[in-house]
Amino acid sequence: MNATMLLLATVSIFRMGGDIRVDDAPDGAALRTMGGDIRVTRGAGRIVAKTIGGNIDLARLEGSAEVSTMGGNVEVNVAASGAGHDLDLHSMGGEIEVTLPRDFNGEFFVELDDTNESQLHQIKSDVPLQIRESSRWRFFGGTHRILTGTGRTGSGANRVKITTMGGDITIHRR
Repeated sequence: MNATMLLLATVSIFRMGGDIRVDDAPDGAALRTMGGDIRVTRGAGRIVAKTIGGNIDLARLEGSAEVSTMGGNVEVNVAASGAGHDLDLHSMGGEIEVTLPRDFNGEFFVELDDTNESQLHQIKSDVPLQIRESSRWRFFGGTHRILTGTGRTGSGANRVKITTMGGDITIHRR
């Protein structure tokens, strides 16, 4: 190995249960727990965070993220603009809230699968989205109301995919 090569150390934490807290992941992280919350105070590179029963909070994201929870809310605050900030955020049974820089360039695909007819959920976005409403029949659960939003800001350099079942989706620009 020559002196100009740098080794990047990705934070890796896998737990059968319990919360995961990471203050700084400058070169990315792979975080998984079977039951607990995941919080990253600052993360760059690629952050992968998955939990089966908990919330996920990326307080200051300077890279890209792949996030999934089966029973919790997702909150992501993107701190940087330009390319390299793809987002793939998914929750089954929770709210998703994303905050983006005002000059964020993205290609957006947002889908809300509403399973509870007594409380209709919404897509609320500071980013202009074309929202369509449809329905989908599922073997378990019958007919679901589906809201799909698509849009593009600037060059569309970043791919943003947000999906949830049974929760609101909120996209802020600061």
